[in-house]
Amino acid sequence: MKNSPPSQRVQDLVIGGGVIGVACAHALADAGRSVVILEKGDICSGCSQGNAGLISASHTMPIPVPGLVKQSLKWMLKGDSPLYIKPTLRPSMLAWMWRFFRSCNHDAALRGRDALAALHQQVVTTTQAIVERYGLDCELSQRGLLNAFISEQKFAAGREEAELLNEVGIETQTLDRDEVHRREPVLDPAVCGGIFYPADADVIPDRFVMELAKHLPGMGVKFVTDTTVEGFERGGSGGSAGKVTRVKTSGDDFEPENVILAAGAWSTRLARILGVHICLEPAKGYNITFPAQAGLPSVPTLMADVKIGSTPWKNTVRLAGTMELAGLQRKINPVRVEALVRGAQRFLPHFEAKDRISVWTGMRPLSSDALPIIGKTRAAANLYFATGHAMLGLTQAVVTGKLIAELVTGQTPSVPLEPFSPDRF
Repeated sequence: MKNSPPSQRVQDLVIGGGVIGVACAHALADAGRSVVILEKGDICSGCSQGNAGLISASHTMPIPVPGLVKQSLKWMLKGDSPLYIKPTLRPSMLAWMWRFFRSCNHDAALRGRDALAALHQQVVTTTQAIVERYGLDCELSQRGLLNAFISEQKFAAGREEAELLNEVGIETQTLDRDEVHRREPVLDPAVCGGIFYPADADVIPDRFVMELAKHLPGMGVKFVTDTTVEGFERGGSGGSAGKVTRVKTSGDDFEPENVILAAGAWSTRLARILGVHICLEPAKGYNITFPAQAGLPSVPTLMADVKIGSTPWKNTVRLAGTMELAGLQRKINPVRVEALVRGAQRFLPHFEAKDRISVWTGMRPLSSDALPIIGKTRAAANLYFATGHAMLGLTQAVVTGKLIAELVTGQTPSVPLEPFSPDRF
């Protein structure tokens, strides 16, 4: 008979070592909890390593908005489009698409806006406070975000969105053709205007995560890497409210007081094992990192017509964008990589895109309503979710960590969590 592996008792077991998991572990340890982070690879080896680095309170309109269905149908079968959906009959993907397209209406967009506005209210200041507290070397800068437009129609839509964001307290500045070129003369003459969001900030994302992670062992946090979750045991009374009593892994097992599921795009499988259905799909994103060079805007810029972002740092610049729904796989598609370069050069004619340092792809966890999944579930009395942050994991990380710590320690959450409930699907 095979002996059971040894088990370790722990107060809070965080499954996932990306920016969300690290932020949750930090907040829990800061509240005096004993924490273990369990990660299937290395710390910060997924989307937290390769995103655009934005801490963007302005990204407060959810992805499903009126008109997206028609646009998506035009994009979905083009391999180099901003959104590519691989044809499939997989039931979970079909269910996700049905729910996603149902959310593409005015009322749902406003509900999502209001929920995200509450979540984003303190994201920049809270992140700044952590960077300053520990002196994190991550090039934090609050220099704003510029949305640039070539199409007059898209610029008009951008102005309408800015008005909706003004209603929930997000500052915007509308720039006409002359103003946007005065600010960023490297932009192509075809750029007809822009929307500037002065409160947004940015960091080098992997440096933020790794620098914060370095401080966690001193707070009592233990890292267990290169270890996969293989199953769970349930126990206790109360029917579906019984607890997760054991987490089985490829190494030692754990007996946690609480489990925080922060596994990004891999959360769906683990949730299913636990009897929780979350409507979540992996959305593959791409980026290319170059050495710093001429021909680039001085601030992070979203080239709105092509859905590509440019983030310049001291020694490097990163192009990031595209969304590919093609299942849980990280194969790099060169067609989509080259679409990033072409799209950027449409806006930045003097950007030569020379000497690529790296080309990266990663799986962003996108829920069917594009809202994160944060909070406790009815399925188990000690199970918490912190996943589904899509392209806003870095933006929402420290606030998510704070909310999880508040829940675990029995406090009233500082942000209403009903819109983000894991039981909403």
